[in-house]
Amino acid sequence: MTTQWTTPSALGRRLQRARVGHWFAGNQGDPYALILRALRDDPSPYEEEVRARGPVFHSEALDTWVVTDGALARSVLTDARFGALTRAGGRYRAELLPPAGAELGPDPAGDERGGVPAGADPAVSARDEAAVEALAERVSHTLLGGLGTDFDLVTDFARRLSAQVLAEFLGMPAADRDRFEELLTGCARSLDSRLCPQTLDITRTGLEAAAGLRELLGRHLDDGGERSARAALALAVGAAEPAGVLICNAFEMLGDSHGPWDALCRNPEKAGAVVEETWWRRPPVRLESRIAQEDVELAGAVVPADGHVAILVAAAQRDPAIAPARAQDGPTGGPERGDGTGVPLGLLGDAHSTSAARTAGAISRAALRVLAREAPDLRPSGAVVRLRRAPVTLGHARFPVTRTGSGALTGPATA
Repeated sequence: MTTQWTTPSALGRRLQRARVGHWFAGNQGDPYALILRALRDDPSPYEEEVRARGPVFHSEALDTWVVTDGALARSVLTDARFGALTRAGGRYRAELLPPAGAELGPDPAGDERGGVPAGADPAVSARDEAAVEALAERVSHTLLGGLGTDFDLVTDFARRLSAQVLAEFLGMPAADRDRFEELLTGCARSLDSRLCPQTLDITRTGLEAAAGLRELLGRHLDDGGERSARAALALAVGAAEPAGVLICNAFEMLGDSHGPWDALCRNPEKAGAVVEETWWRRPPVRLESRIAQEDVELAGAVVPADGHVAILVAAAQRDPAIAPARAQDGPTGGPERGDGTGVPLGLLGDAHSTSAARTAGAISRAALRVLAREAPDLRPSGAVVRLRRAPVTLGHARFPVTRTGSGALTGPATA
């Protein structure tokens, strides 16, 4: 890591410059900049303002082309002409935003789309996905059994669940799993920090945690074994926080209207349908970032090579053109579509991202199934607090819950 990121004063200045840029652009009426400020629990009004400006909005102040159109978003996310890094192997706004998580020390051996080759292990196959789900169900049962009547769904359950499942899936020795969990928790803001400058303390914690996690993984995995430490780091950072966000979003969504939690408690095997619908309505990754590897035309707008494209996933998934049935369906979703367009957009785009999506989905399904089966009396017990400076995940800072001892919910919870 270069000196500019290890000297606190230099790091702080760069973070402030990036933050000031967002504030200035937002004050000039740039809705994308207002999204990146990330000070609202619900950024959808800003997302709809971007949509009103056309399928591709060019944020001139931030030099970014922003996509809300559903079909166009899917096209960009699956188009090999877009990647994670510039053609020279650099990161977006590398002069301002520090490396985050798996982006530490981009791998020169990676392909032109990013630092981790698309086919790099650990690719999570369908068989692995089933194994992760079974593992997550066991860990969920153990975690829930050790919690009392009152606990925090984020910090006591969802985040710990993701870390413990990933530690075992990646083959971490039992003696190092607590350290793995601690370091992975320190990387929780990684996805958000790639586009939104965090506070100096959070940034330094994230950089130190990612470096420690990479060293820990390298100690056990860079020995010619099944998985490389670099790919394991990318999977762990890419899946852990989205899985936790997805669990909390799903539980929150089930309490938004009468009956859905009761229905899931009566049939916990419907957890998969709930997770899929949550991924559509409240995705754990709301904003994806890509860089053009050549000049590309998008809906009449020419994005030059090395131009930055932001895909507003949550907005794109509200586009009736790609999910027409969901405008009328309830929280448990509508029918599957057979043309491939029924797959949620978040974490979509290459083999590695698909691995993160499969892992996050498997952990979330197992968690909801166990919660519904073993804690049907679970309900929110206080104010649910969203993170600030989290435009990508819109994760939770606090989600207090309690077990009432009175069976399933019979209506929406009140904070």
